[in-house]
Amino acid sequence: MKKILAIGLLTIVVGACNKADDYYHLGIDAFNAKNYEKAIVYFDSTLMLDQNNASAFINRANAKYELNDFENSLTDFAKGIEMWPKDESNRKELAMIYSERADAYYELKKYDQAIEDYSEAITKDATLISAYIGRGDAYIKKQIPDLAKADYEKVISLDNKIANAHYGLGNFYYDSKDYESAIVHYNLAIEIDNTIYAYYMDRGDSYYMIEKYNQAIEDFTKAIELKPDDAKAYIFRGDAKDNVDLGQDALADYDKAIEIDPANSSAYYNRGITKRKLGDKKGACLDFNKAIELGRDDAKSYADECK
Repeated sequence: MKKILAIGLLTIVVGACNKADDYYHLGIDAFNAKNYEKAIVYFDSTLMLDQNNASAFINRANAKYELNDFENSLTDFAKGIEMWPKDESNRKELAMIYSERADAYYELKKYDQAIEDYSEAITKDATLISAYIGRGDAYIKKQIPDLAKADYEKVISLDNKIANAHYGLGNFYYDSKDYESAIVHYNLAIEIDNTIYAYYMDRGDSYYMIEKYNQAIEDFTKAIELKPDDAKAYIFRGDAKDNVDLGQDALADYDKAIEIDPANSSAYYNRGITKRKLGDKKGACLDFNKAIELGRDDAKSYADECK
């Protein structure tokens, strides 16, 4: 899941001895250096000496999250939340913790629990942008687009320079088949942050859907520059090139996609269609049969021509 705010390294230490405090701050230093394994070791040491250190639990949870150990991060989040001071002065910090735990639920595809935690975070801090973004994304996964749209719009009302909110709205309009509106919001997302692969892929796909193939090619090319080892961008660019009579160039893109991902049935299927258009019946048949072997059943109608 895309995080739009830096993880808060929270520093409440309850009853820690000096040695535990030393380990705790070493853990923070390791976390800031993105050495998450070492951070966990230091937070372990903190908790051996001070079992009531809520911050150590929360920051160890965040380190585990960064290592994709989402299940174990939830255990630490639960302990940290239980211990965290509940007075008004700590309300915003607690909101952030709920939002971070929701991120872990989201990664585990436990979208109902994620929405519950994001909502709790928003109850505690109605300006917490990360919670609205996360909840909006979870609503999309739950196929509740209107609630997602409301959350993305809320973010924009709080700060119209949040790229992920515009991207989320772009996805909402794309799913609604309003591709022109989707492009407007993808444009805004890219104006704010022009380094995100998905923004170009989805804007390119929107251009493709309204048959603006040259613009689509430009966006897929930019996506490839940002992520050159992703087969999907080459397939999409190949499809767009095929629609502007650049068949040989399209074949080169499908070839590259297969080089990256030899088990990608779409790359074989689409290459087969292009070869068929170019009169290479034998090559097309080989590709259609390979696509079928990889599970692409809709290639069977073309493969029947090869008999």
